[in-house]
Amino acid sequence: MLIKKVFGKFSNKFLVYGLGQAFNLVTPVLIAPYLIYVCNLDGFGKIGIAFSFALFFILIVDYGFDIKGIKKISESRNNPEQLEHELVSTLYTKFFLFIISATIAAVCVFLFPYFHNEIKLFSFSLMIVFAQVFNPVWFLQGLENFYISSVVNACSKVIYVILIFATIKVVDDYIYVNLFLGLSSLIVNIVGLIFIFRKNNFKLLPVDFNLIFETLKNDSSLCISQLFLSIRQLSPLFIVGYFFGFTLAGQYKIVDQVISLYRTFSQVFLKFFYPQLCFRLIENKQEAITYWKRYVAVLFSGVFFSALILFFFSQNVLFFFRVEVNVMEHLQRTFQMALIIPIAMVFSLSLEQLMFGFHNNKIYFKITIFVTIFNLVTILLFSKFFDLSGVIVSVFLSEVVFVYLYYQTVFQKDSKQ
Repeated sequence: MLIKKVFGKFSNKFLVYGLGQAFNLVTPVLIAPYLIYVCNLDGFGKIGIAFSFALFFILIVDYGFDIKGIKKISESRNNPEQLEHELVSTLYTKFFLFIISATIAAVCVFLFPYFHNEIKLFSFSLMIVFAQVFNPVWFLQGLENFYISSVVNACSKVIYVILIFATIKVVDDYIYVNLFLGLSSLIVNIVGLIFIFRKNNFKLLPVDFNLIFETLKNDSSLCISQLFLSIRQLSPLFIVGYFFGFTLAGQYKIVDQVISLYRTFSQVFLKFFYPQLCFRLIENKQEAITYWKRYVAVLFSGVFFSALILFFFSQNVLFFFRVEVNVMEHLQRTFQMALIIPIAMVFSLSLEQLMFGFHNNKIYFKITIFVTIFNLVTILLFSKFFDLSGVIVSVFLSEVVFVYLYYQTVFQKDSKQ
């Protein structure tokens, strides 16, 4: 009954959207055992760290367009000229940001031995960042065109999987894994953009540098907050790799693979409802909150019961990832402990939606910086005494702090007004 109330007439759209996003969820899990088998835990750890390196710069390129952009497109869906303006100006802005990102990345790769020792791996990983410039999914989701966005996701991941199994054959091939992910995304993203331009008769408008700089200025706080979120999410793997080596980083990457799976699932689930939430908040705030509570309840149920299943079958999961027997017992305890994090993320990510829906961007900025610093300090402190278990505890505590501060901002502040 609850599921019917949540999805209603959107059930077909959600099915299509879910099938497309399933490729994003399944692909990393599908190729991980193969990469561990071919490249060993050491190579798998390096791949994960380089991927995290690319994700940090992706957030610079995205500059919050996957949040505010979806909202703007949703609100402008009946205005073709405004849609064209938003899409083209965003493409120009993202390309400009890529140049900045690539410059910063090049400096890091050439100046710091940690990156320079794997110069090809980190340089090739920037292809993922370049592909993000042309990613049309945010635009399609704003229009609730989940069919085409699903096709884009599915095609890029299918090409990626084919490239991995066809070309990654020896240990040293780990340097090409992220390059193939970027190439597959770039090809499909460009094809998707061509489809959008032809279907809507859009044209590449002249570059307006004043508009680009104005956008950068207006959305700077959102971008910085997203960068701090990125630091919080990616720093555990970097810290483990730097202090404990790539092999232990590979072990943590296995645990993080499952956490990331839940994070991605929760994010794509919530993004499906975000355009409608924004639209309903304009018309009736109380009904919008009720709508929000319903789909969050569905998400919580799915995450909680699936995490419970993984807890009891944790050894089977780790065998799937080709974990060796000599590290199984220790990693199993860490893995089971980590399954509490996805449950906390349901509430932090869903409350984050309301933060943006209620335009609490300035407070969100402050909360993000505070929690990121808190997370970094506790990771460094806890990992010194409890290694991977300490990292898990730190990540969980940061999610709890997020939930508390978001809730206080959204509901307590609103009740006082």
